Order: sequence, then C-alpha cells, then structure tokens
Amino acid sequence: PDGFKKMSNAEYHALDYVSKSHLDEVNKSPFHYWDKYINPNRVEIEPTKQMLLGSAMHTMVLEPELFEKEYIVESANAPKRPTAIQRNAKKPSSQTLDAIAYWEEFDKKAVGKNLISIDDYERLTIMKQRIFDHPAASTILSLSGVAEQSYQWKDNQTGEICKSRPDFHTNDGTLIVDLKTTSDASELGFQKSVHNFRYHVQAGFYLRSIKEAEQFVFIAVESKPPYLVAVYNASPEMIAAGNRVADKNLATLAQCRKSGKWTGYSEEITTLDLPRFNND
Repeated sequence: PDGFKKMSNAEYHALDYVSKSHLDEVNKSPFHYWDKYINPNRVEIEPTKQMLLGSAMHTMVLEPELFEKEYIVESANAPKRPTAIQRNAKKPSSQTLDAIAYWEEFDKKAVGKNLISIDDYERLTIMKQRIFDHPAASTILSLSGVAEQSYQWKDNQTGEICKSRPDFHTNDGTLIVDLKTTSDASELGFQKSVHNFRYHVQAGFYLRSIKEAEQFVFIAVESKPPYLVAVYNASPEMIAAGNRVADKNLATLAQCRKSGKWTGYSEEITTLDLPRFNND
C-alpha cells in the first residue's frame, strides 16, 4: 500500500488534515474542534504522563531501534542532584563534584529525549514481555509488516482530506493492528474502553486509509499488575458503527467550515435523563 514518506510522529501530527482525534473533538462539539485546531490563540496542551508512557510502549514494542534515540531512563543508582548551594560552595565535597559531573553528562544525553523513571521503564519492560509471551499477539507482530506508516486520503462525501497513522500493518496492507494500553483488558472492560474512547471510530476510519485493508485488530495490554494481554478483532458491526459515526462527524465538520459557525452545547434548557447504560 502507498503511504506518506516515512515521517516522525511530530511531523505527522503537524499535518493539517483530519485525523480520528480531530473527529473526537468534533463529536464533543464543533467549538471544541475550533478551539483546539483553529483558534489562533489556542493553548498547546502538554502530553500527560499517561500519554508519554503509551508512546514509549509503542516505541519499545513496535520500533525498539528508536527507543534509545527518543527516551532516556533514570538510573536507580543515580546520585541526588546537587542543590544550588552545594554547586556554588567554595569547596564542594568530592561527592558533590561527582554528582555534578554525573548530572552534567546525563543532561547532555537527555537533550531532545523524553525522561522515563526506572520504575516506569521496568513496568514497560514487563508489559512488552507479556505481549510477546501472548500467542496471538506475538504471532501477529511477527508477521512481515511496517510500523507507524502515515496515510492520507480524500473523503468522497465531504472532500475533507483525512490522515491516519496505524501502529502496525502487514506488508500487503490487509491487516491493521492497534496497540492499546488499558486499565482492564478483559472483554467487558475493553468494550467499555471502545465506547469511552471511540475505538470503533478508529477501526472504521483507519480501514479507509489503506485500500487493501480487510481486518482491524486491537492488542490490549494492561498498564498495572498482572499486566495481562488480550487480542480483539473488530467485528463487522463494530466497524460499521464506527463508519456511521465518522461520516456524521465529517459531515458536521464540513458544514461548520462552510458556514463558519462553530457551535458549542445547546444554548437552551435541556431535559436530562439517565444515560442509556444506566436506566434500569
């Protein structure tokens, strides 16, 4: 399958095309989308620790050759960073001088890299091992394929230019794989994540990006002990539902661009009922 040239994650996110994350904002409200992606005075949000660890997990599992280039791990035996008073003392102790030398060297190596604590690194290492110990997950990831390839296409209904960056897909493009960290990888637990984070939309949307694509699979790994792994194939019903929602979001986005109006929530009083999943 044809994709963009190989590009970094940052280069991909800088592209001004519609991604699944864009559709998530539209789904909250068109104003959410405008405020995050169009507002000239928008505030760039720093990634959370959870997001950084999720990215680190992807790199460790799917692009291990890049891990040392993009991340640096704090040593368990590192000395404490000297305080300003210790650094500026007239006669620093040999222990302080050793600590200063250590951290100066560490900070040089850390330039441009994301910092990971030794505890988080050990947790990520266990999660990776669980993935490759899982028969289905390890079989899928041992297939000939490519990680983090970027794609673009034009939506036929709206003319919006869309983009995707599958975690992994086979060389022939028929199988797309998405690696998810989760608090609960059980079938019911992950169904809740699909609902909460609109993973069904991602499945449908990503399958559009590669014309040869036929199947979308989630590899779910828990981010807390015992770090269990499960592999789920997106059902035809899940994909169809995701496509319906994606089409609705794309239509809303195209209409807002045309009208220049980016609405928020209802400006009228709305009668509130219990959510559908809690109306017994």
